[in-house]
Amino acid sequence: MALKEFADKSNISIGTWANLLIMGSLLSSDKSLSAFRPEIQKAMTADGLAGIGELFKMASLEAVKDTSIADLYQKLLRKPKA
Repeated sequence: MALKEFADKSNISIGTWANLLIMGSLLSSDKSLSAFRPEIQKAMTADGLAGIGELFKMASLEAVKDTSIADLYQKLLRKPKA
């Protein structure tokens, strides 16, 4: 039920959430995907990376939700170059 709620609130599929959680648990326990068949490894890696991309997209959209594109460009243009 938690995966369903994550999926509903984020517009990321249940399968992607499941793969993110599996990959996160494998990484945190120093395990690898090598126990899975190669096609499963590739699918989980691709889905995990897509999920991470979606999470970054959601975070970036949340960060700029009350800002217009014109404001963002003006801030970028005024920012001193390093």
